[in-house]
Amino acid sequence: MKQMDNPLKIALGESLLQLPQLSSPAVATQRGASSGEWSALDAYLRELRNDSLYPRLSHEDALALGCAAFAGDRSAIDSLVRGHLRLVVKVARQYIGFGLAICDLVAEGNLGLLRAAEMYNPKFSTRFSTYATVWIRQRIHRAITAQARVVRIPVWRSQRLRKWCRVQEELSLQLGRPAREEEVAGKLGMELDALWELQGDRVEVISMDASTCGTEEDGKTFSECLADDAAQHPAERLGKEELREDVLACLADLDDREIQVLALKFGLSTAKATSFRELGRRLGVSHEWVRRIAELALVKVRRAFSESARWTLSERLERIHSATVRVCAAGSMC
Repeated sequence: MKQMDNPLKIALGESLLQLPQLSSPAVATQRGASSGEWSALDAYLRELRNDSLYPRLSHEDALALGCAAFAGDRSAIDSLVRGHLRLVVKVARQYIGFGLAICDLVAEGNLGLLRAAEMYNPKFSTRFSTYATVWIRQRIHRAITAQARVVRIPVWRSQRLRKWCRVQEELSLQLGRPAREEEVAGKLGMELDALWELQGDRVEVISMDASTCGTEEDGKTFSECLADDAAQHPAERLGKEELREDVLACLADLDDREIQVLALKFGLSTAKATSFRELGRRLGVSHEWVRRIAELALVKVRRAFSESARWTLSERLERIHSATVRVCAAGSMC
């Protein structure tokens, strides 16, 4: 059969070719369609009601046109496609919410209808509408698999995923409750591990810039609401800062040698604790000497902490500032 000069124009019709591209695969992830998409579809449906341009075909008419189309009559293919454009809309409505806009689904279905008109053989003893539905569904399935997901999966996995969703819904309706995983796996004839692996294909990717309320004007984006697991909790960080200030205020009564030993031992100046043996090597003394200096210094720190409740705010701030300077100096000395 010869290829037609403009198959898209015949399959889609002038009105659908002029429809705007209302969504992209990366954005159209929410279930349903927007008001703009439905208004464009309504305009297309109003034009399809024109029986003079898109006549309703009986089984005999479709069979006669199918015979002419099989013989290579391009006008017969055109009439066969135009007479079944309503069928495409009916099938496309069943796939709303799978990631493609309704107009995109109709456009893909029309391409499947065109392919059906080219391949139809009246000897199949099958109604053209039944035969065309298979091609329309196949084209929509492949479009959803290729365009609606950020991470593409093979067609056979996508078909298996749709079968699982359908079986799960049917079982839930029959049982009057949500179907359990074991029941769905038994209905599908697969192991439970295979079902869990299949569930991984159902994960949807949501843009971090998408609004939590569905519209850009209302609410915040997901990136503004999600917490950073690696970040420290503000209350925890505040508690550590207050504890550090309390320790620094208690160090103000120590001499430079004691501050140096405690600062290096507990990582106050280097954020890394040091052993007594390493401190002795760095200071040029025995580790036992360093240990005794640390014990005497801790006694003074405990005494200062017991008296900290009597400090005024200005006195406390002055002690913190003095100890901070001396701790930094102790760290730079080694």
